Amino acid sequence: MEMFVYSRAAIERVPPHDVPHVIISITSSRSDRARLPPSEHCRGVLRLTFLDADQAVDGHAEEDLFSAEQADQIWDFVLGQRGAIARVVVHCDAGVSRSPAVAAALAKTLTGSDAQFFARYRPNMRVYRTLMNRYHERLGGFAE
Repeated sequence: MEMFVYSRAAIERVPPHDVPHVIISITSSRSDRARLPPSEHCRGVLRLTFLDADQAVDGHAEEDLFSAEQADQIWDFVLGQRGAIARVVVHCDAGVSRSPAVAAALAKTLTGSDAQFFARYRPNMRVYRTLMNRYHERLGGFAE
């Protein structure tokens, strides 16, 4: 399974993927929705809202950060489509931290390597750790 990472600007202008895929759309505010390209090959879109931070600072509360519940949503979404998709497309505002963290955790678990995401991007470690911890706590019994 392939993982693609985009910024908000890039996901809104790239041609739609031509293989079965899902999209994880990450924004910083609930009222903000990326304009995703329509595609007959898209099997679903998961829209999440959380800040690009490791801890609550500058007036932002813990509930504004990536949560275990959101990690569970990602795992349920991707694993629920696993046999029907060839790609996971993930975007966030800049395409540098949150979306690469999601892609890295998915890649590590589903393909065995997250190296390309750590070499090219700066994954948000709260997102990465939370996804990996929730996978092992909740889903670790699934054979790869």
